[in-house]
Amino acid sequence: MRHLFSLLPILILFFPARGFGQLKAAIKVGFNSTQITNSKQIQFQDPQSIEEFTFQIKEAKYGFHLGAYLKGYIGKFFIQPEFLLNSNTTTYDFSTSLTDHVLSESYQYLDIPFMLGVDMGILNIQAGPVGHVFINSSSELNSFDGIQSKWEDLSWGWQAGIGFDIWKFNLDLRYEGNLYRYGDHLSFFGQKYTLSNQPSRIITSLGFVF
Repeated sequence: MRHLFSLLPILILFFPARGFGQLKAAIKVGFNSTQITNSKQIQFQDPQSIEEFTFQIKEAKYGFHLGAYLKGYIGKFFIQPEFLLNSNTTTYDFSTSLTDHVLSESYQYLDIPFMLGVDMGILNIQAGPVGHVFINSSSELNSFDGIQSKWEDLSWGWQAGIGFDIWKFNLDLRYEGNLYRYGDHLSFFGQKYTLSNQPSRIITSLGFVF
């Protein structure tokens, strides 16, 4: 599956172009706000049951993205694959019997939405699946021996929203739902816990068409 997904950009760029009445290329930049529901405080102990710890998501901060997309029209309908570098930061409350810590974790993904939509003049409506390909992370959690992180190489979600086309500029506002649970890459002394429900995002982007 991962090998097929890595070929998707090539297939999108070369296979469908012949069938489109119009093909546009653009760059885009924007930010997103992650919404976390039912965040839980978990408690765990070291293997010797000597020390007790508490851990909870504190805040999912605003993220930023930058990338490009192609937009191919068939009449009023369009297909829009995108390739976006996305960076986010999360902070956690981590406490022991002696100290309290606020720890930060940053991570980067290649987001690949594949949007299908209809153009109604200035306004367009769009929806489609999105793949999140993990690139890198840096975390203050790594300074504690009992906390381990293992990110999935690929996770899935979906996006839906509206766009506004004015001259060569495009403004998008989208809602994103995801199929993974926020913080499910973390384990504590080898044990996994549920930190929250599936996260969602509000995404705002500004694009410029060449």
